[in-house]
Amino acid sequence: MGGQMQGGQQVGAGQGVPAARGARDTDLFTVVIDLLREVGYDRLTIDAVAARAHVSKATIYRHWDGKAELVAAALRERHVGVHNPPDTGSLRGDLLELLRATATICVADSDLIQAMIFAMRTSPELERLVRHQVLPAERVASTAILVRAAARGEIPPEAGERDLFHDLAPALTMSRILAHGLPVDDTFLTQVVDQVLIPVLRYCPDRPSED
Repeated sequence: MGGQMQGGQQVGAGQGVPAARGARDTDLFTVVIDLLREVGYDRLTIDAVAARAHVSKATIYRHWDGKAELVAAALRERHVGVHNPPDTGSLRGDLLELLRATATICVADSDLIQAMIFAMRTSPELERLVRHQVLPAERVASTAILVRAAARGEIPPEAGERDLFHDLAPALTMSRILAHGLPVDDTFLTQVVDQVLIPVLRYCPDRPSED
C-alpha cells in the first residue's frame, strides 16, 4: 500500500513507518503510554516497559532499536486508532467528525502532548521519529477526507491550501484546549469547519491575467 507524501517523498511502511503487529503490540504500546504519563520520556526505560508488559527486553529490542523508536511506535498507533472518523457522505460532515476525534484525543492526552513536545526539544532522535513517523500517520484520515471530497466534486482535485489545512485542524483544537482552557464543543467545531477549513480547502489563488 502507498504511503503519505511529505516533503515530496513518500512515507509509508517501506519508508520507516512500521505497522503494528497485533494485539500483543497493542498491549505493549498501552504500557508505554501509561509509563509516559507516569514518569515522562526521560525517566522511561526499556526495563520498566518490559517488566510491566511481562515481556523480555530481547523481545522489545527484536522489533525496536531503542526507547525513541518504541515511543514513536506507541504514539503512532494511539493516534491512528483515534483518527479514523467515518465517511459521512459530505466534506462538512467528515470534517466535523475529524475534529471531534481530534478533540477527543487532545482532551484525553493534553498532559501527554505537552510532555512529548518538551521531550522532542531534548531528544533529537525522538523529534526526528515523531516528525517522520507519527505526524505523517496522523494525516492518513484527513488525506482520505480530501480524496473523497474531490471525488464528490466538493473541492477541486488540486485546489486549496492542503498543507495549511493539515496544520490548522489540530492546531486550532489544541490551542483551544491547552492555551485557552476552553471547551471544544460542537459550536466551536462547526465554526472552525465552516469559517476556516472549508474556505481554506476551496481557496484558489487568482490566476495571472494573460495579456
